[in-house]
Amino acid sequence: GWVGNLFRNGSHQPSSVTFPGAVSNIQHTKVLEEMALLFYVVLCLSVRTGLGQIVPVNNTPAIIPFSLAGKLTSNSVILMSPSCYFDSLTSLSCTSATCEIWLVPAIDTGVSTYDADKTISNIDSLSPYPTAFSSNTSKKYFLTKLGLQKDYLCPIVNGPNYFRVGSDGACSTTNCNGVLPVGSTARFKYVLINPATRTVVAESLWSNNIPLYSLKDPGSIDDGLAGRSAAMIVITSILCSFLALLLLLLLILLIYVLCCRKEKQEIQVPGSVRMYDTHNLKGPSPYVNPAYEDEPQRTTATNPIRLKSYADYDLTKPATEL
Repeated sequence: GWVGNLFRNGSHQPSSVTFPGAVSNIQHTKVLEEMALLFYVVLCLSVRTGLGQIVPVNNTPAIIPFSLAGKLTSNSVILMSPSCYFDSLTSLSCTSATCEIWLVPAIDTGVSTYDADKTISNIDSLSPYPTAFSSNTSKKYFLTKLGLQKDYLCPIVNGPNYFRVGSDGACSTTNCNGVLPVGSTARFKYVLINPATRTVVAESLWSNNIPLYSLKDPGSIDDGLAGRSAAMIVITSILCSFLALLLLLLLILLIYVLCCRKEKQEIQVPGSVRMYDTHNLKGPSPYVNPAYEDEPQRTTATNPIRLKSYADYDLTKPATEL
């Protein structure tokens, strides 16, 4: 038995003692300790995950589908609004009257940078717009506020159902809706933020890559006929023909006015009098200008007009009685 094992080889030195069931008790205790530790770790992780969990929604921001002037430029874009994005969510830490909808524009590495920062509180101030794209070390994303969740519920009411990114121009506040870098390729995400903790509680999917227009050097634009479309050439030809026709009509009208207008009566000049009576002779007789002998004489009275001589005037009378 185990008692006989106390002495071996006739020696009075005791050997190691192994009690029945001792090994199994020690192993059982270790298993219990490991299970308790594992349960504690899982509980801590569950609590941590539950407090910082972001609920995803299966909606993707996209450019507005119908035709609209300026829906895509070199530094701005018009997106569909997030109406109906977060209506189905329940058990959030904020209500539709308090939850705020924000937009996250990002370029280049900004997508991965935001995904790493999104669980941090005060996410709306981690990457201010004025410095979001200023250098290579910038975060390459920023957040701008749209409004409360209750303003973007279903069904969609009549009115503007879009959001223009960059409508504030080159602004200088933290969360202004500023323009994007010219010619960049951007992606967008709508998020729901609890204003009490400034943390993200829900988010949409990232949009597809949206390349903005790149500016072109004016010197590289081909202004020759080879670079023009057939429709432009036809329109230019028609306009030139109409202009030529208009000029021709104006010329015809000018000729008609010059040729068909009535002649004006010319003012008589010395030597152009057809006939007059000599009044300084004793036997006055009509004098006919030789220049008008071949032309028919036209008089307005039966007798020619006679001019008085100075002898016919009584110089003793006042001038008013002459």
